[in-house]
Amino acid sequence: MNNKINHQIKSKQWELEDLRQQFPPVPEELRSMMEQEVRKQIGALSPVRRRKHMTRKVLIAVLAAVMLLGTTVAAGVVYRMHTEKVGEYAVKTKIESVATHTNDSISEDLMTQDHRIQDNAIQDIMIQDITMEVSYLPEGMVETEEGKYSYSENLNKGGVSIVFYKMDTGDAQFEMLTTDVKETETVKVNGYDGVYFVLYGGEGDEVCFNQRIYVAYTDVHYVMELYVASDVSREEALKIAEGIQLKPASNENAQNIVHAYCWSEYLKSSCETETVEAWKPTMSIPKSAMANTHAVGETFAAVQIPLEEDWLGLNHIQIRVTDVQISDEVSLLDLSVLDSEDREQLQQELDSSGKLLPVKINYMKYGDGIHSLNEAVDSREVPQKLVYVTVEYTNTGAEQLEEVLFLGNLMKITEKNGQMVCYKGKASDERAVWDEAVPQGAARFTEMWYYDVHGGERHNNYITNLGAGKTATVHMAWLVPEEELPYLYLDLNTSGSSFEFREESLAVGYVDIRQ
Repeated sequence: MNNKINHQIKSKQWELEDLRQQFPPVPEELRSMMEQEVRKQIGALSPVRRRKHMTRKVLIAVLAAVMLLGTTVAAGVVYRMHTEKVGEYAVKTKIESVATHTNDSISEDLMTQDHRIQDNAIQDIMIQDITMEVSYLPEGMVETEEGKYSYSENLNKGGVSIVFYKMDTGDAQFEMLTTDVKETETVKVNGYDGVYFVLYGGEGDEVCFNQRIYVAYTDVHYVMELYVASDVSREEALKIAEGIQLKPASNENAQNIVHAYCWSEYLKSSCETETVEAWKPTMSIPKSAMANTHAVGETFAAVQIPLEEDWLGLNHIQIRVTDVQISDEVSLLDLSVLDSEDREQLQQELDSSGKLLPVKINYMKYGDGIHSLNEAVDSREVPQKLVYVTVEYTNTGAEQLEEVLFLGNLMKITEKNGQMVCYKGKASDERAVWDEAVPQGAARFTEMWYYDVHGGERHNNYITNLGAGKTATVHMAWLVPEEELPYLYLDLNTSGSSFEFREESLAVGYVDIRQ
């Protein structure tokens, strides 16, 4: 019978009379409720380009689901967002479909069939593109790029980020696991179901994204995920969510279409990730693999790219580290290139005489976020130093280069039994089992946190232009625990890393700046 109904729904003849003959008549009250559901589904279509055959198709699908179940099930399916706890610290968020006006005599199989048919009806609608309007932002918050907002005095370091999922597989397919959950609260956002999470983290002064909001827009078949940083209060976060309005895209506002992830693609990528062997960083290499290491003052190529693939002209850039200075204060820095927040944070690293204070190092054992949390199993304070490096970038080509990206990462490397190994540090408790040593404050950054040349669209680590035969000088700086100075190497490859060996970085070569 089910196959027959599916065939009739997809039939080009759309013979409703056949369906009426095979199933009991639908009472008027159920027809009324069914029509409301149809209007809801049709309302999701763009008023500009509504297709009549698609409208009728939705009507048939809903009618078929009602008649299949007879007079004991209502014509509509309501969708609601709900949560269920997983382990001690995780929560699964779902959208479930609930048939209205049911009684206990209805079998679970029929309920499942009803939901499946109605979900298929949603899939048969070509889900429209939408635009988003954000009608409320806290004072001082500005848009930094599409879907991202932060406070003007703290650009790109907090605020909120908005992500949308297009439920092309049906609203009831949405399922998201949130880990490290501290608090969970169901909310209503403009009448839509939502969930607000507070995550562990953000208890100190460091800004981190420790809040999450999900909202289910089932009338247009989208789900919003709102990442909220610790510098935004719960009240402001919910007001931002309340101020978000979705509208059908039209020719007039087509340039503002929301870029959403299709849920089918999200599921596909999740399945592919599960089948791929877990990634493991390369933490140890033979000593011979670092034969291309450079000394301070040595000139070397910025990249190792075949000429035919070098469309940015980066093979014409030569790099030279001309100087490395170590200091226990920060007078070497041009503080005017830092924003106000970075200057304030740097002041917290100094004592009343301007000398660097000791740095606290936490030795972290990481949990899975479901049954266990991250935990500091040991901590200690050690002296810290400023590492200040001068780097020259020279264009040896015949043409001017535009928007030249630069980046400096500190690698901490030691030698053990003929192997070069990423140095992890040492805890005060030799028996402690830990995964990573995490310095607090600016010393936690192994990527340069200070640089005095800015360019590009976001005024960050780009040399705006580098003329033929010209040299640009960049100063970079880090705060480093003093005891780690004997292990420092500098990776100037722009796709490099600070916690693993990479082939590209080994090809370009690290710079030995050990002290």
